[in-house]
Amino acid sequence: MPSPDLGIYPTIPPQRVDKSGLSVREDVLYTDAKGRGKNSLRKRAEGVMEDLGDVLRRVLEPNETIFYIGAAQAMPTFAAQFFGGGWHIYSLPRTLLFITERRIVALRVRKRLSRWAWDRGIRSVRWGDMQDTAPGGFLTRYLTLKFRNGEKQAYWRFASGDLRKIRLLIDALRPHGSGETTAAGAMVSLCPACFATLVPKTYQCQSCGLQFKDEKTLLRRGILIPGGASFYVGATALGVVRSIGESIFLLIVLVLLMGTIAPPGDPKDTAGEFAGALFVLGILVVDKSVAIAYSRPQIRDFLPVK
Repeated sequence: MPSPDLGIYPTIPPQRVDKSGLSVREDVLYTDAKGRGKNSLRKRAEGVMEDLGDVLRRVLEPNETIFYIGAAQAMPTFAAQFFGGGWHIYSLPRTLLFITERRIVALRVRKRLSRWAWDRGIRSVRWGDMQDTAPGGFLTRYLTLKFRNGEKQAYWRFASGDLRKIRLLIDALRPHGSGETTAAGAMVSLCPACFATLVPKTYQCQSCGLQFKDEKTLLRRGILIPGGASFYVGATALGVVRSIGESIFLLIVLVLLMGTIAPPGDPKDTAGEFAGALFVLGILVVDKSVAIAYSRPQIRDFLPVK
């Protein structure tokens, strides 16, 4: 197991201290990638620990030490970015990456005014299950984590300087924790109630029985309820927008179909109304399909039933 006093900067000695019941490395947590102390980093890190201290004290193992805290967001697929648009992407929760001497802990969070609120999502990967990292992007930088079982997880929307610092720490800590592996060989989701490892696509914790939202309900609500897919994953504002749009499309379809069963008129007009109804219906189907496809990864990231 890597030492919590492992040196990161050759000229700066390890400084491990206790902060409200959390073990932290001040020489790393409050400095940038070059080891320069930053008041902004100190203020940000201490704010995060104040907001999320309760869950951190529960999920971190005895003597596990926080080296750094980085803000990011799980990166959507290319298709989701292309078809979803920015308003979809920015409806997603953020992720806070906690780098420790043993692993990376990723907490799913949302911003409530000036405070971070835990969204009851948590993922973790041991250093021994990390195979490699790959930075990418031009206008927007991102980082892909590659795992021992061949899976990948990409993060983007890093705060200024975080990407470089996180890569530095991964390169420094991963070799020392290569013997710490799990059966999954990858990043795993943990139950927010008991912190047991969750089984992918199994929407009930096998340890404590906590229920999570599931894909069948997503599909049913996405089809039958205007904006239902977005509402189901907690994207309320996006759901309202989709609900209005889908309701308008559905109303147009009904009006056009009513025109086809009205008293007989010009056959050409009837055919045109029917074709118009099919066209608008096609737009509605595509919109619902995109909403369901975009919401499915969030379901697979385990959203507890409230």
